[in-house]
Amino acid sequence: MARGIRCALLTSVMALGLAACVAPDSVSPGQAAIGRREGQSLAEKVRGDDFRDGRGVKQDYAEAARWYWLAVDHGSTGASNNLAALYLKGTGVPQDVAQALKLYRLAASGGNSYAMTSLGDLARTGNGVPKDEAEAARWYRRAVEQDGNIVALNQLALLYEDGRGVPKDIAEAVRLYRRAAEGGNTVAMVNLANLYVTGRGVPQDDAQAVIWYRRAAERADLGGERGLGLMYLEGRGVPQDLTLASQWLKLVAQPQTMPPRP
Repeated sequence: MARGIRCALLTSVMALGLAACVAPDSVSPGQAAIGRREGQSLAEKVRGDDFRDGRGVKQDYAEAARWYWLAVDHGSTGASNNLAALYLKGTGVPQDVAQALKLYRLAASGGNSYAMTSLGDLARTGNGVPKDEAEAARWYRRAVEQDGNIVALNQLALLYEDGRGVPKDIAEAVRLYRRAAEGGNTVAMVNLANLYVTGRGVPQDDAQAVIWYRRAAERADLGGERGLGLMYLEGRGVPQDLTLASQWLKLVAQPQTMPPRP
């Protein structure tokens, strides 16, 4: 047994020695340091998520904030975005909109599209900054250009639908809603279904509305469940079915599971 342990240790030492000989030619010290820093920040951000969501540990927002700060110090834009959300609502930390803005901007400068979207939301509502829907549209567009953020796509579509901060363009709104919906955004699915119900920007089509309401409803979206229930209730796009209407509408009144956060 002892011999086996010694052999294993010797093998490990030899492997480390070989790695040490190879490393300088394949990975520079600077690259290795960056890799360690990124790995550390990711681990710290995940730990913060665990405490925020109560995943494997008792939910503790203050502890989540502590881990997020460590990750922010090591360059995590995701941790900066999530920490900003805590400061915005005063969850686990004193509410501080100015601090939230700083953290969102830090994350956005590092390419985090969720932070860009949040900055758009703040500009659209005038929370912590002067209300400026044109500025909101710019942030949403940056998030879309960054990585096709499906939340930003839906928010930008809303602005185009109503002509707020951008010229009113229902065709562009439909295009953005569809792109967001096809990417899995349930709110966009419901918004697209609503357009099919009313015939705004698209040919009026109850069957298409049912398709999008159902996709959202099957993902536990309240708007999708309500819309699908009403379509069954009225027999629009589907045969009238009061039993199914009741089943879907009852779900709207039940407690919903919070969707996963970034």
